[in-house]
Amino acid sequence: ILGILGVVLIRIKNHSHVLKYSDKIVVKGKKYDAVLLKAEKKDTPKLKKLYNAWLELKNGLKDFESRAPNLPEGISEGAFSLEFDCPRVLDVKGTAASYDCYNPKTHERIQIKATTIRYDLTSFGPDSVWDVLYLLDFYRDGKFDGTYDVYKIPNDLIYNHQISKSQTFRDQQKQGRRPRFGIKQKIIEKHNIKPVKTCKI
Repeated sequence: ILGILGVVLIRIKNHSHVLKYSDKIVVKGKKYDAVLLKAEKKDTPKLKKLYNAWLELKNGLKDFESRAPNLPEGISEGAFSLEFDCPRVLDVKGTAASYDCYNPKTHERIQIKATTIRYDLTSFGPDSVWDVLYLLDFYRDGKFDGTYDVYKIPNDLIYNHQISKSQTFRDQQKQGRRPRFGIKQKIIEKHNIKPVKTCKI
């Protein structure tokens, strides 16, 4: 990944508008010091270059019968951050920072999951916390043109999802385990959830 993506990063390094800064965020009524990363709309061409570099690597590996690389979170979270004007969260002092983005208007902690295959197998850390969870579907029938559907997933459907016959998502988190299941098939299709937005890098 570093080979192709590294070339793109080197080319755009000296012209980056991505802003890394410190600011206060509000979590459950309390303020915390955080390190945030914010990109501007004019960074979209750079994000697209990274996406195309990933796509070139993904397609090239097919010739070697190799598994396709996951889409880096910098691309999926960066795309969401740009489209929804929510900075990425790099670090927070004094409270959990296991979420990906932050909405400065609603003070919501946002968890981003993304898939580039028809049916994802998404894992969560035992200490993962968030207020709102979104799934970004970059697969979209295998077109891979930079378009992605954004699904907002109700929290109760996540926490109460039956991972096994005897355990829910919440049960496994309490045991310190990493719950894994397919959001697209088990929740989105099952409950007929529609995208809140369709975007394109």
